[in-house]
Amino acid sequence: MSLSGLRAQLILWTILPLTLVLIGVAFTGVYSHEQSMQALVEERDRALAKVSATQVRDLLRERARALQALVDQEAFYHQESSVQMGILAKVGDVNGLFAGPVAVIDPTGNLLVTGTESPVWNAEKKHLTALSRSVMTSRGAATTPVFDTAWGSDVMLLGVPVHDHAAALYGVLVGPLSLPSLELDALLGQVQVGERGAAYLVDSSGRILVRYPSEQARTSFAGHTGLVAALQDDGPGVTLCHAPDGERMTLAYAPVEFIGLGWRVIIEQPWREVVGPVLRYSQFMPLVAALAAIVSLLTLYYGVRSIVQPLRALGRQAEQIAWGDFSATGTSVGGVGEIEDLRRTLDHMAQRIQSYQTGMHGYIAAMTQGQEEERLRLARELHDDTVQSLIALGQRVEMAQKALLASPDRAAERLSTVRDMLAETLEGVRRFSRDLRPIYLEDLGFILALEMLTREADQRETLSVHFASAGSTRRLPPDMELATYRIVQEALNNVIQHAQATHARVTVSFEAEHLTLSVRDDGQGFKAPDLPDALARQGHFGLMGIQERALLYGGQLAIRSALGEGTEITVCLPYPSQN
Repeated sequence: MSLSGLRAQLILWTILPLTLVLIGVAFTGVYSHEQSMQALVEERDRALAKVSATQVRDLLRERARALQALVDQEAFYHQESSVQMGILAKVGDVNGLFAGPVAVIDPTGNLLVTGTESPVWNAEKKHLTALSRSVMTSRGAATTPVFDTAWGSDVMLLGVPVHDHAAALYGVLVGPLSLPSLELDALLGQVQVGERGAAYLVDSSGRILVRYPSEQARTSFAGHTGLVAALQDDGPGVTLCHAPDGERMTLAYAPVEFIGLGWRVIIEQPWREVVGPVLRYSQFMPLVAALAAIVSLLTLYYGVRSIVQPLRALGRQAEQIAWGDFSATGTSVGGVGEIEDLRRTLDHMAQRIQSYQTGMHGYIAAMTQGQEEERLRLARELHDDTVQSLIALGQRVEMAQKALLASPDRAAERLSTVRDMLAETLEGVRRFSRDLRPIYLEDLGFILALEMLTREADQRETLSVHFASAGSTRRLPPDMELATYRIVQEALNNVIQHAQATHARVTVSFEAEHLTLSVRDDGQGFKAPDLPDALARQGHFGLMGIQERALLYGGQLAIRSALGEGTEITVCLPYPSQN
């Protein structure tokens, strides 16, 4: 089926808007589902980040409590450094909770007491000073990890305050922690965030301290649009952002609530893993809807160009035909195939109408000529027959008057001759009257009038005419009865003048809904035309007159004839409606 066809256009006009509606409904559903999925994933990842941050905090608090347990010993309330040194030498790394021996530093960051020399105390003094300041206002604090060459890893310091007997801050008990010793990667590994998801522990500057899984996690958040929100937000949260490579990501974060750290646990997962296979293409839905809308508009535009405009052009051509320009439809209007077929049909009809009008012109000319010839015939007959007979009658009466006194017998003979001439003249006048108006039609009805008509035709020596009627006889309006009489009269005239027939039969049938007139002969016949407009072109003006009278009363003419097989003319006239 061609897309230029009307059926295809109607299908497109129906399917495309429906497609747009369905796409809109699908997009709305997908978008709502995507929003629900986003909310669920955000809540899940936020909870995972918060739990992981809490676990990191608890891990640090466990170390801080171990240090606090040492500080709570009575010995730490004495300022004798030998006593404290003995205690610190005894506990060492506090049962393996620290990466090295613990020590005491003063509020300014200077090393006071240590149980064992450790390379960690060679770290920059600013970290010790910062740790002391943080501990002054809390029960425990930690420093940002820094890489220590002696340890070969990032090392951070965790401390708790040490007070004297006057409850004044005496110093800070500090323990070194290396990140590998905390096994934070194992802790982050408990987070399940899909095939490409990863968990991170970052410091306050966004530097990645721990990541899991290490083989697919990123090594830096430089250029990541979600890092700023993760570092600035004080509480847990989730943001949708884009990675440096442009991929859309969901980023959940939560702070590790431990003084002095500023750490954040970050859980990152590609958005395509969050949504399902269908939902991941939701971002293309607007594009699909836009394409469908563009196609719909193009289809409507094509429909206007290929249907509406050609129909308007065809309408203008039809108006030109109404004004007599029958060549107007000869020019193609374009558009769909159905409209072009309609134009060709209209052009064919215009040619038929033009041919019919041409035939009507010939028919009217023939009718006018026939009327003039009939008038001429009547005038001649009236002049040559009736007028001459009346003149002869006048002369006979004058001769009878003259002979009445001289020879009465002679006068009586002349009066007898006058009477015979009057009878002949009267019959001629009656024949003229019947030709002009059948008097039997009004007096006796059109059935008896048709019988009289067939009897007159039957009086010819070479033609035998039989009349028959069927059905229940009913009267018709006078004009319709006159039309039926003229139809049969014209049909019989054709038989008499052209058929060369020996027998003819006239049948009138009163059917239930219409009157049927049939005139059949056994004459030479002729080739009946296929179309009514061919009657005038072929010179069958009598048959065309029958056709016009039948059409005037809503009837139909049927002609069945063949060479050598006679002719049958049938006219069906519907009964007039009863008002």
